[in-house]
Amino acid sequence: MEPEDLAERVALLETQVAWLLQRQQAAAPGPQAQAAALTPSHPLPGPAVRPAAPRKELSPVVWIAGIAASIFLLGAIFFFRWAIEQGWVGAELRFVFGLLVGGAITAFAAKLILGDSRHLGVALLLAGLGTLQFTFRAGAWQYHFYAAPLGLAATALVTLLAGALASRGRSSGALTVALVSGLAAPLVFSQGGHHEVALAVYLAVLMAATLTVPYIAGTGGTWHGPRWAALIGVWLLLLSACADVLKADAPLLSALLILHLLLAGLWAWLPGTREVPGTATVLWLVASILATSYGWLLWKRQDLGVEAYALLVIAVAALNLALIHPLRRRMGGRRADWGLLALAAGHLALAVPVALAWRWVGPLWGAFALGLAGASLKADDSAFSEEATALRWLAAAMALLTTLRWAFHGLDGFYSHGSAPAPFLNAAFAEGALASAAWFLLAQRGGPLGLISFLALEVTANVTLALEVARLVQWFQRPTHLGYGPSRAASIAMTLVWALSGAWQWMRGLGQQEEVRRVLMIPGYAWMGVASFKLVASDLDRADTPLRALAFLGVGGIGMAAAILANRRRTGATS
Repeated sequence: MEPEDLAERVALLETQVAWLLQRQQAAAPGPQAQAAALTPSHPLPGPAVRPAAPRKELSPVVWIAGIAASIFLLGAIFFFRWAIEQGWVGAELRFVFGLLVGGAITAFAAKLILGDSRHLGVALLLAGLGTLQFTFRAGAWQYHFYAAPLGLAATALVTLLAGALASRGRSSGALTVALVSGLAAPLVFSQGGHHEVALAVYLAVLMAATLTVPYIAGTGGTWHGPRWAALIGVWLLLLSACADVLKADAPLLSALLILHLLLAGLWAWLPGTREVPGTATVLWLVASILATSYGWLLWKRQDLGVEAYALLVIAVAALNLALIHPLRRRMGGRRADWGLLALAAGHLALAVPVALAWRWVGPLWGAFALGLAGASLKADDSAFSEEATALRWLAAAMALLTTLRWAFHGLDGFYSHGSAPAPFLNAAFAEGALASAAWFLLAQRGGPLGLISFLALEVTANVTLALEVARLVQWFQRPTHLGYGPSRAASIAMTLVWALSGAWQWMRGLGQQEEVRRVLMIPGYAWMGVASFKLVASDLDRADTPLRALAFLGVGGIGMAAAILANRRRTGATS
């Protein structure tokens, strides 16, 4: 560049800067002009309100397409069945026809998924992938065109194709559809007989192919649909296999069960991937509980010692304890600690009744539910709301199982001539007390589950306490009372317990805020009403005069004492 050109450019820049400075000084207003400028001649528009994002609702077209795809898939199944029975069309033609129809529908659905009609494409994909999977399975198991491993490879290929569509279309629906059709195939083509090992192998291949998708696509940790579909579907089918397996096949199926537990753990935690998986703790909890339960079925099928199974339960507990440290690095925190600790404690506690007495399995379920409920509260406090909610529902399921078992065993000892269990030192009371404690923790967070938990707490706690007080009264009466059912005095003791519980809750509700007052006083009225009704309808007929006097004096005295104390509290608050 010449020096003259450079000097000319510098001069031009200086001229432009000077012009800009002069313009800025001329545009700067004085104080009065600034005040006038601050007073708008027209009202300023308010802040722009951004409309809420419209909810993405499935259009009727998608619903109709999904229903039609399901109907088409059922039609394809019935067609294959009918064609096989009639023998009018050769197996080769049926096989080719299934490939062509399934491939055409799958290709069209893939075009929609990768375009602007993702939901419609997923709905149609059910018919396409389902037809392909049924055709591949029929070619191996019904038509015997190729060996069973090739049929398994074809099923895995279809699953990988669905995973590729899911990752490209940013939708997990395609993989869910492939899983649903793959899990339905064994049910459709079931021919009876004992094929439990073959079913377990097929399910393992399906799970392994599904597990390959997040590692290839680099995503899948937040795909709740396919992850839960794989876990629930596979383990439901494994239940039938473990329940019906022959004794000779039980050892091999036990090894396959361990393989399925490993695959479930990999699908839950997704180690080695970048994306942190969601609901991983709960997926692993469900898989561990089901694996332990199914293992017990296989253990009994092999006629092995019951007490020795406690060693396997302890091994599962040790596995969960060993997973705590590596999963802290995987999850980037302690979000999985409480769930794993609760699971390990539950398995360690389960080993005790397995080794000693099976009647204590109910209390251990209750301890497990209590541990999960406490873990959900800890997870909620640590801001992992997703894990906390899932843990809470799992704790509710375990508490429900414990409550149902308690409902069937709560009256043990009242209807037998043999030795009755000691009051407050029996399995029925432990089940009721632990279930009540779990329901109490679950009721702390409110919401629909909190309301259900509170109602379950009211029933379980009050009935458990009343039964044990009645058991205590009857225990002191032995051997004078040798009949079936609670004695008259024991029945009246139950009435007094319910009256006392109702009065106590009613008193606690006084002086509280409106919502808390209603929550406490309504069950208080209910239990006092139950006690009064039982007193008139049952206790009055069954008791003699001294017991009638005791019952009426007790219930009436409790009511009067509650009223007097409530009046004192009210007058003390107003003075």
